[in-house]
Amino acid sequence: MIIMMLLSFILIGAVLWWFYSRSNAASLNPVWMIFIVVISMIVIFSSGLRPEKFAVNNKAITEPLGPLSYEDKMRHLEDQLKESPNNADLWFKIGQGYLLNGELKPANICFGYAIRLTEEPTANQYAAKATAQYYLHSQLFDEDVKELVEKALALDEYNQAALTLIASDHFVSFRYQKAINAWQKILDSERVDVDRVTIINSINQAKKLMNARR
Repeated sequence: MIIMMLLSFILIGAVLWWFYSRSNAASLNPVWMIFIVVISMIVIFSSGLRPEKFAVNNKAITEPLGPLSYEDKMRHLEDQLKESPNNADLWFKIGQGYLLNGELKPANICFGYAIRLTEEPTANQYAAKATAQYYLHSQLFDEDVKELVEKALALDEYNQAALTLIASDHFVSFRYQKAINAWQKILDSERVDVDRVTIINSINQAKKLMNARR
């Protein structure tokens, strides 16, 4: 959570700098700019549409395992990995655990191993690594992240983790219509695991912010 807050402040600073660097920045109200940025971040972090949530769609990590805590579950998986170091599924599960806990660097490393050890990497593997790298690089949607997302969507055009990452990046960058388009594509998939209420609420928030800027 602390990591996410720090990344949020970095993003806010970067966006404000970007606004002031534009030729028409003089016509923009700084207070209004800050308000828009803060609201955008609040919607993402409070709506349940945080990209890492969908990169960690694994019951082995997210659901209670008897009396075991998160640390116990991670230790159990790591013990299994010591016995089977070339098990791509274990690397992926451990990476999901790290990502869920905000430990971005080890998560990224684990996802890398999972991909390398898988004969035919999955869309979820690519999307998870893209999510880890996105936050590891201060929410920068660079060429590496873009390539990973494209690989994920080439395998599964409705991959929720990849589309949520795209929507989130568009949203916090004020590209509200593009964020809406990505969220709408998730809805169009009609998959049973889609949280339609949360996504529709986020689309409505994006529409309100988009109209407020006009």
